Amino acid sequence: MDSYATPGGPGGPPPGGTSRGLVIGLTAGAVVAVLLVVGAVLWGFGRGGDSSNEAATATTTKAVVTGNPAPSTTEPAFPSTSVDIPKPTGDTCTGTAAPTTPTGWQTVAAKRGLSYDVPPEWQVLSCGTMVGWEKKCPDGPFGTCPIRVMSGASELVSPTCSDSSVAVAGVPGFSDVSDITEAVNAESDNVVDIYTSDDGQVPTVSLSPPKNLTVGGQAAVQVVATVTGIKADECTGPSALHSMVATTVPGQPGTVLFVISMDQGIDGAAGPEVIDQMVASLRSSDAF
Repeated sequence: MDSYATPGGPGGPPPGGTSRGLVIGLTAGAVVAVLLVVGAVLWGFGRGGDSSNEAATATTTKAVVTGNPAPSTTEPAFPSTSVDIPKPTGDTCTGTAAPTTPTGWQTVAAKRGLSYDVPPEWQVLSCGTMVGWEKKCPDGPFGTCPIRVMSGASELVSPTCSDSSVAVAGVPGFSDVSDITEAVNAESDNVVDIYTSDDGQVPTVSLSPPKNLTVGGQAAVQVVATVTGIKADECTGPSALHSMVATTVPGQPGTVLFVISMDQGIDGAAGPEVIDQMVASLRSSDAF
C-alpha cells in the first residue's frame, strides 16, 4: 500500500455546510441545487458534460451536482440562505463485484467503461447523477461556471452535516486528450480552484510524483494532491487528499479519469489508505 502524507493542520470542527461548497446527489431530470453563502441557486448542466475540463484560475469554488438543464429563469429559485437538498432516488449505478472486491464493499459501474469499489459506508449514486465543483465567473448562469463534473459517482456522507460529503469519487473524461500524462497534468491544474474558499483563501497544493499503473490492461498514471491551508468550517476540513488517475478505455474517446476527493481532519473523514484500495479496484467494465 502506498503511503501518502496525511495533510497537517489542526483537526477541523464537525462537518456541515462548507465554505467551498458541498457535493450532494440529484438524479437526472432534477434541477441543480447549490448551497451558496448568499443563498441557493440553480445551475443547469449543459456546457460540455463530464468530457470537458474548465480552465482553473484559483478563484472561488463550489461543489455542484447536475441533472438535466433547468428551464430558463432570471432569478434564483431558492432565495433563502439555506435549502434542504434531497438525496438521489431511483436506480443506483451499482455494478458487479470482482473476485477481489472486499467483503461488504460496493461496486460502481461508470458509463465510461470503468468500474470501481467503495467501502460499505459510502453511497453509490444514481446513474443519472453528476457531481463536481464550480467557481464564480461573470459569464456563467447566476455568476458561476463548472470546474469539473463527474458521472459514475459515489460519496461518503458527513456523519454530522447531512447535506455534506466528506469524500466523493467519480469518473470524468477528456474526450479531446489522448495522452494520459497530459490528461492527469491538466486535471491537476483544477485542484487549487476546487479547494479555494468562497472568500478567496487559496490553499497550498503539493503533487506526488506520477505513479504508473495498469487498468484493464491499459496504461494508467496516478497523481495525488495533498491540499493544506483550506479554510475550515463546521463541515469543511482544513486539508484534503485529491487523487487523479488517467487511463484509456477501448471504445471511449480520449482519456478517462478516476477522481477521489477526501477531506481530512474532520469527523468521519476516510483514511488515506482508502485511496489506495479504491484505485486498486479500478477495472474495465462492460456494464454500459
